[in-house]
Amino acid sequence: MNVVLPLWNLLFRRPVLARCVAGGLCAAFPSSRLKAAEAVRVTVVGANGQAFGLPATWQELLAKAAGVPCSVTSARRDATGGLGLDSLQSAQAAVFEVGPGELGTGAVTLLREFLRAGKGCVILGATREAWAAVPGFSEEILGAEPGAPFAAGAPMTVINLFPHPIFAGVTRFETAQAMPVYAKLADDAQMIMEGTVGEATTPLAWVRRRAAGRLCHIVPVGPDVARDPAYQRIVANAVLWTLNRPIADAQAAVQRTFMPDAHPGAIALTLPNGPGVCLDPVRGGINYIWDGDFVDLRPRWLTKQGEPARIFGEIFYREKTWQPLRSGSPTGAPDFHFRGYTLQAGLPEFHYVIDGRDVFETISAAPRGTGIVRRFRVGPGARPLWLNLEPQAGADVDVRGLERDGAAGCFPGTGAGEFTIEIRRKAGGANR
Repeated sequence: MNVVLPLWNLLFRRPVLARCVAGGLCAAFPSSRLKAAEAVRVTVVGANGQAFGLPATWQELLAKAAGVPCSVTSARRDATGGLGLDSLQSAQAAVFEVGPGELGTGAVTLLREFLRAGKGCVILGATREAWAAVPGFSEEILGAEPGAPFAAGAPMTVINLFPHPIFAGVTRFETAQAMPVYAKLADDAQMIMEGTVGEATTPLAWVRRRAAGRLCHIVPVGPDVARDPAYQRIVANAVLWTLNRPIADAQAAVQRTFMPDAHPGAIALTLPNGPGVCLDPVRGGINYIWDGDFVDLRPRWLTKQGEPARIFGEIFYREKTWQPLRSGSPTGAPDFHFRGYTLQAGLPEFHYVIDGRDVFETISAAPRGTGIVRRFRVGPGARPLWLNLEPQAGADVDVRGLERDGAAGCFPGTGAGEFTIEIRRKAGGANR
């Protein structure tokens, strides 16, 4: 039996095996949906020219996942055996089952143009042979080299789904098919699914954010998994992720761990369809915000000490001031105490005490662009509350409910109240 370990069991490496229950389409696609403005145009390409079968099937699946109309076409071979890829020109994303296979000169040109155009790319079970028409495919695009069967072709004992929006609405996935080994993932390839046989592990899915667009590779492929509602939802979510579109039912991921450039016990937070945040309870603020997915916790799990979690993405906001929340004045003596956090409507609410005054902070995704909104609830206190704000090269910072005084903001009253700070990435902005 293949099972998925819940995240909390993974963190402490105490496997608890749970029986897998297959769900129907209504379980795979809950009713709540995030809306996007445009319809989604997708082409499905298979090495056998048939891909997954009827395009209408994937049109329905994608429409349910995206909450918008979808147009899905399927590339097919003509009577002479040539595969027509004209639909790639108008497609926003493509799903490749194994790969395109043999191609004529015109089709190769269209495929290369698509791969360079920054469009969404989902690949299922890539093989060398199916991508022979694209030299350098494994290194430059896939980010790994397929090899021999993993564990001599034994089925996975455990399949781990790591925190990622692609797994929204999916609690477990299983398959008995044999998997190839994909060795030496590229440095920018983030593994999101891992299979285990005994003590050996192998990547089963990963994502890449490249200059030429987003890519997701899912190793399991074939008619058996294609009929699984969990797999269908994973592929549909992967299409939306490669298009940088909201994914319905995506949840915030939060974990207290060892983060780069932070004190031990920092908190990694990735918002649904939003950026990642490193909050440092010792320093007393947000150390940085990155445009990317949840951190890779495997270095910490594997070494148990010394290795911080790994960040995939680009940092566009950074703070260094020691305990920027102060009482009385922006240069007053720091008296900051972190009291923990609770989950409110799926988002963490952090609790601080500054000079005996309760302060609660909730972090959510910004309503426009890439960024966050920090909402503060302030309890009564003896003196005004100050927040030191640092200049940012890669982000715009808007403050509401505070009186600005140079590089600081003041919450002037001694009674309870609220203020907000919105941080948005500038176009092309980075702050290393």
